Amino acid sequence: MPIINIKHASPLTADQADELIASLTDVYASVTQAKPEAIHVLIERVSADRWGVNGRALVHKNA
Repeated sequence: MPIINIKHASPLTADQADELIASLTDVYASVTQAKPEAIHVLIERVSADRWGVNGRALVHKNA
């Protein structure tokens, strides 16, 4: 059971999440020959104050 885990800092609409899930499933199945029904996709939202890049939280990126 493959699991594709996406961590995302900005909010996604339900349509965007649906498109990501479908697209990632299709690509993974195509590349690995896995059955789509066995592929799990998790999309987790991480708040900008809990995600850091280059030593700074994303919440401070444009500050």
